Amino acid sequence: MKSMKLQIAFCMWLLAVIASGCKQETLNKPLTNNTNAPGVVSNVQVENKSGLAVLTYALPTDGDLFYVRAVYETSPGKSREVIASRYSNTLTVDGFGDTEEHVVKLYAVNSSEKASAPVSVTVKPLTPPYELAFNSLKVTATFGGFNITADNPTKDNLAIVPLVDTAKNGQFVQPKGMDNVYSNSAAITATVRGQPPVDRKYAFFVRDRFLNRSDTLFLNLTPFFEEQFSKLDWSAYTLPQDATPLYSSNTVARMIDGDANPYWPNCLFTVESAGSPQMVTLDLGKQRVFSRFILYPYQELGTVFYVRGNPRDFEIWGSNSPNPNGNLDASWTKLITCNVVKPSGSASGTETAADYNYGHNGWGFDFPAGLPAYRYIRIRNLRNWTGSYFMSIAEFTLFGK
Repeated sequence: MKSMKLQIAFCMWLLAVIASGCKQETLNKPLTNNTNAPGVVSNVQVENKSGLAVLTYALPTDGDLFYVRAVYETSPGKSREVIASRYSNTLTVDGFGDTEEHVVKLYAVNSSEKASAPVSVTVKPLTPPYELAFNSLKVTATFGGFNITADNPTKDNLAIVPLVDTAKNGQFVQPKGMDNVYSNSAAITATVRGQPPVDRKYAFFVRDRFLNRSDTLFLNLTPFFEEQFSKLDWSAYTLPQDATPLYSSNTVARMIDGDANPYWPNCLFTVESAGSPQMVTLDLGKQRVFSRFILYPYQELGTVFYVRGNPRDFEIWGSNSPNPNGNLDASWTKLITCNVVKPSGSASGTETAADYNYGHNGWGFDFPAGLPAYRYIRIRNLRNWTGSYFMSIAEFTLFGK
C-alpha cells in the first residue's frame, strides 16, 4: 500500500515537472517569420462587369508569397476585402451597388502575413444585377395572387421582396405566407399566391446578397378569385384509348379520392408494358376555368419520387364534348405541356432533400391565362422516369373558378 502511494506521488511530481517545462504555443502561427515585405503586384488590368470588376496582374517573384488581398469600399463607409491565392493572377472585386468609380488597394502578402506596399487601381462597375432585374421587373395579377418576371442575365443570387399595404395607410408589410422570391436563373419567373381577390397596393424591390437594394415598384393589383375544386362530383370518364390499370385497386378513382397519401396502393398505376403515350380521362361534373394544378407522384418504397411510372413529360388536354371513340382529335384542346425537373439535377436513384420536398408537396403547374371553361380533362403521359409510357399518380388536384 505504501509502495503504491509512493508511485502515485512520483507520477504527480513528474507530471508537474513536465508541465512546468512546457511553453504555451500559439496555434495557427506562421511556420516562417519573414519580416521583409514582399514585392508589389504589377501590370494590373481591369475588366469592369455588372456589379463587379475582374483584376488581372503580374505577381511578385517572392518565394514565400502567400496570397493577394484587395481592400475597397463598395459604398462610402462600407468596406470589403477579397483575397486570391498565389496560384492565380486574377481577383474579382464584387458587391458594388452602383456604377461609380471605386479605388481598390492591392496587397501582396507573404506566409508570415507581412503585406507589401499597396497598389491602387480604379474600377467602375457596370449596372449591378439587382438593378438590371428591377429595370425589367413585371408583376401581373393572376388567380390567387400575382406573377413576377425579371431578367437576370448574370445569373446572380437575387431576392425579389413583395410587400402590401394591408391597412391602406401607406405602411407596407410582408404578411405571413407572402415570401420573398429567391432565384439565380437568367429569366426569373415566380407566382406568389394566397392573396385575397380585392384591390390593394403592393410594393416590390430587388435585393442582392450584399444587401444592395433597388428602388421600389408600386402597383395596384386585384388578384383573381381562386378556389381548390371539390372532387365530390368528379369521376373517371374511361374512353377506348385510355390506359389500362395494372390492378383493379389502381384505377383513376385513386387519384381523385382526396387522399394525397403517396404510398401503394393509393394511386393510379397503369400496365407497364405500354408501348406508346398513355392517357386517362376525368369528368369534372361541370365546366370550370382552370388556374393551376398539383400532381402528387407515387412514392416508391416510401422514399423516392423520381422513379417508375411517375410522369416526367406530360400534357393536359381539355374538352366539352369528347369524341366517344377516344381519339385525341379536334374535340380536344391541348392546354399545357409540363416537364418535371428534379431540383438537384442528380442521377436516377439519388434524391436530395430539395428533390424530396418537391415530390412530397406535389408537382405544381400554372395553366396559361385566358383559357375557356372545360368539363373533361385528359392527362397524357409522354415519358416517365424510366423512359417509357406507363403512369402512376397518387393524387390530382385542380384550382380555378
